Formats: sequence, C-alpha cells, structure tokens
Amino acid sequence: MKIFANHAHVYQKEMFEHGMSMPGTIENLKKVMDECQIDKAVAFAPLPSSYNRIGNLHQNEWLAREIKGEPNIVGFGVIDFSLGHLKDQVKQLYDLGLKGIKMHPAEQKLKIDSPEAFEVYEIAEELGLVISYHTGVHWHRIADYNMLLYDEVAYHFKKLRLTFEHVGGYSFFNDAVAVLINSRNTTYAGLTSVFDHKMNKFWYLSDDKINDLMWMIGPERCIFGLDFPWNDAEKIQFAINKIKTLDITEEQKAGILGGNLAKLLNVSL
Repeated sequence: MKIFANHAHVYQKEMFEHGMSMPGTIENLKKVMDECQIDKAVAFAPLPSSYNRIGNLHQNEWLAREIKGEPNIVGFGVIDFSLGHLKDQVKQLYDLGLKGIKMHPAEQKLKIDSPEAFEVYEIAEELGLVISYHTGVHWHRIADYNMLLYDEVAYHFKKLRLTFEHVGGYSFFNDAVAVLINSRNTTYAGLTSVFDHKMNKFWYLSDDKINDLMWMIGPERCIFGLDFPWNDAEKIQFAINKIKTLDITEEQKAGILGGNLAKLLNVSL
C-alpha cells in the first residue's frame, strides 16, 4: 500500500539557529518518510511570519529550489497578503511548479471571505490549484475563520478544490461535516493530527467521529496528513496504523493514505 501524505511544514535549516526547536528541514522530512515508509509527501512553504526572520528569497522560490530534483516531494506555496499583488503571487507559485496553496487563516490573521482572499481564490480556481486550510481553533478571532465561512468559499468558487485540515477539530467537527456535505464535489477532509488525544487534543477526533465522517462523506474524500514536524515518526506511524484499522475496504484505506491525494493533484503514485 503506497502512501502519499499531505501537510508537511518545512523550514530553512537556519531557522533552527534562531530558536526554532523542531527540526523541520527537507532532509529530516525525508528521514521521517523513510522511517514510516511514506512514498510521497506534500511540503508546505513557510508562512511569511516564519520566513521573514532570516529569509532573502520569497518562501515559494525557496521551496521550489529546495525540492527541485526531489521527485517524491510535491510543493504547496503560500501567499504573503502584506505584499499585495495577490494575483501575481498566485501565478508565480503556479509557474514555479507548486501544486497548491497552504492557508492558515488564524496565523495569517486572514478573514477567509475577505475581498483579498477572494482575489486569491479566483486565480487559484482558474489555474487548477488546490487550497489546504488549517481549520479549528487556533488562538485568533474565530469570526475570521469560523468553519461555516468555508461554505461561502465553496459556494462562490464551485471548481476550486479545498482540503479542510483537522476537519474543524474537536470544536467545529460538526460544522466541517456540514460544509463537506454541502459542497461534495470540491471539498476534502484532511485527517491530520486528529488521532492523538494527548498532544493534539484541540484537533482530536474520537473513533466515533472518524466513523461518522466515513459514513457521511465517504473515505474517497478523506486525505491523510502528517503535520510534520509537529508530529514525529512515532506519532505519524500511529496515525497510519489507525487508518489501516478502520472498518472500510483495503482499497478505501489505500485511497485515504495516498490514492485520493494523488488523484486530487494529478500526481502519479
């Protein structure tokens, strides 16, 4: 069963010399992939708030350079809303060969249905990019990223593919399911940091909730994510094993662990 995982955060190695404790380099991602027998992974460019500590290239340029020649790593870029020229930023990351956009509304202080966000969605939809959102409570004004607001995005951009990482988390799971049901052709549930009730308790989903998700939207719309480097190899392997024990077919498990993402991104596995 080949594994193609979404949602790996990667950073410049110099960041660790500036106080960052988690070893989220490309090289360490590859080590974790080898340890967990993961064939491919999606790597997210650093958010502007992280990169600007030491960066001289734009985050997307840095990521494209780092993964060039790495056939098993697929890149997602980010948008720096403080820079303006939003349409140009989207076109640039597309031209760099990146397959999607990572959005973290709480960290980016972004209202997801703002005119600025809609400007990004319009071009992303036109270019066929995928957007992966961090969802769930994350210590910012909830009115900016309330789970039900994602339904507005799906309503206005009917061909834009969206993944909801953490599936709304513990607090907004039911709302996430509502959005997933309402926009069933373009939305996906990101099973990322949802199995560990100790470290990731705010995004933890019980076995009953996971089973409900399978029943409500189907395994074909669920995608496994790493949340590297916040999850180490042990936690990632635990999540893989949880998926392998779900009461679904082997084909459906293979879809969650890689096939669904490969189809979504039009990437061979």
